[in-house]
Amino acid sequence: MFRILIVEDTLTIREEIHDILVMEGYIVFEAENGGIGFEIALKERPDLIISDILMPKLNGFEMHEKLQNNKITKLIPLIFLSAKAEKTDISAGMNMGAEDYLTKPIDVEDLLNTVKVKIEKKYFI
Repeated sequence: MFRILIVEDTLTIREEIHDILVMEGYIVFEAENGGIGFEIALKERPDLIISDILMPKLNGFEMHEKLQNNKITKLIPLIFLSAKAEKTDISAGMNMGAEDYLTKPIDVEDLLNTVKVKIEKKYFI
């Protein structure tokens, strides 16, 4: 069973993603900011991280950089999920090394397909 960490400061969005992924059989961890997300990633070593970008304390870009600079977490794929949907925003996220970039509001089918593809890429290709 694959393990996914959701890092999102908006509780309703975090809970929605959590419920969707649990119904698909994933084990899900949650964090309300990048600082907590980084600590959970170190402890739980999830198979995939889904992260918002605009968060207090440590934003998604900063958390991703910390993950990439840590030998324990640097190979964990990360998908950014953000309301920032301009081409420049998406390019910035992808240029940082994110595996993908999804926009809010969440499209459930896109979310599930992206999660499945990224986990398959990590473990089966």
